[in-house]
Amino acid sequence: MDRPRLSVVVPAHENGSALDATLHSLTRQSLPPQDFEVVVGDDGSTVPLEPVVAKYADRLRASCVRSDRNRGRSANRNAAAARAQADTLMFLDADTVAHPRLLERHRDFHAGRAGRPGVLLGQRYDLDWAGADAVRRGEEVVPAMLDAERGDPRLEDTAHPQRMGDFPSAPWVLGLTHNASVDRESFRRVGGFDEAMIKWGFEDLDFFYRVFHLHGAPPELFRLDADALSYHLPHFRKTSNGIASMDNMKYLLRKHLRYDVEVLYGLNTFGRHLGRIRIYGAAIEAYRRLGLGRPEALPAALRDELATAAALVVGNGVATLPLGAGSHTFDHATPPGPTNSHLLGTVLQQFRAGTLKLIVNVDLWRCFLPDDLPAFLTRGLLKADRIELVASHREVDQRALLPVPLVADLDYLVDMLDPHFAVSVRRHEAATLVTVR
Repeated sequence: MDRPRLSVVVPAHENGSALDATLHSLTRQSLPPQDFEVVVGDDGSTVPLEPVVAKYADRLRASCVRSDRNRGRSANRNAAAARAQADTLMFLDADTVAHPRLLERHRDFHAGRAGRPGVLLGQRYDLDWAGADAVRRGEEVVPAMLDAERGDPRLEDTAHPQRMGDFPSAPWVLGLTHNASVDRESFRRVGGFDEAMIKWGFEDLDFFYRVFHLHGAPPELFRLDADALSYHLPHFRKTSNGIASMDNMKYLLRKHLRYDVEVLYGLNTFGRHLGRIRIYGAAIEAYRRLGLGRPEALPAALRDELATAAALVVGNGVATLPLGAGSHTFDHATPPGPTNSHLLGTVLQQFRAGTLKLIVNVDLWRCFLPDDLPAFLTRGLLKADRIELVASHREVDQRALLPVPLVADLDYLVDMLDPHFAVSVRRHEAATLVTVR
């Protein structure tokens, strides 16, 4: 047979009934069956899923890759993708029923890119019992089954025009693999899914994050297609999955020491994550452009202390400072390395409690959103004895910097912090220091 144009990769585990509904939906596609193949990954199911796949041998180009043990979602997807033949890989969950035009939408997107890399993110409706019964019987899904309570939360979160304007800054935030496709070469170059992520959650965001940055973060690489429809069947969700996902989130923070992953640690909607990544990306750019965060703003006594103390120093060019043993910098003007990260400092998970004598933040703290500054201070004082918030005496037009926030009124800041911390203020020639203990 001719080589397929699209390989549909379906990871599955212990869900033969749902997989049957997914495979049945793939027999009803507008895309001709000779144009695509289906590769099911059976991740060590107690009851092998091969018979479910074999049932469709007369209607689909389908195969099954089985592991003899449960290895996790990442390893399962990689094993199935390794069997795939097409230049475009589409990932469809085994509990997700495809709209009749779904595969055509994915095929057309990649064909239209004429060999250029790309990612298409489709949408899904989270069906309840009535909708699930309808699609399993092969009946039409009617509008009453698809109201807002059953809609894709990503589309709801990004419905405001501003949020879709934020999408090109971090499209990977919406990168869920229940219904998504990517060119095979990008998949190969990033090494597929990270098989160290065995627990539930975030392995798909990690994958799409690496694809995005592999190509230099171009704004047109990803497309969110509301017409690439699929229907998610109800299934039992373990409460422990949410806890496991936080372990994976912490792993991501260790793996990608960058502000755009750090932002995900907060409890927010998809849309707010997109907005924060855009704002902080703009803040870091403006921070450098305006000459803020420079180590020259530090008074001599503080420089002398930093030369011998274990400290975290946040600033623009601070990696050039002589620092004591065990010190680290968050310096976005210097390439990342063993002691320098491109973080903001709102999480600080890489430092154990009490390992730092002090944290010095030169101006970047002034760009923190109002709920991120308390997180930086509260978590920072678990790691260090004190925090020095340094405000350079450099004229900056607060309004011209918008939408990047900038703390300009230090009196207001001190009044806000004073009930919660021991706060003192010292004015020096090049900067004012707000000490927080």
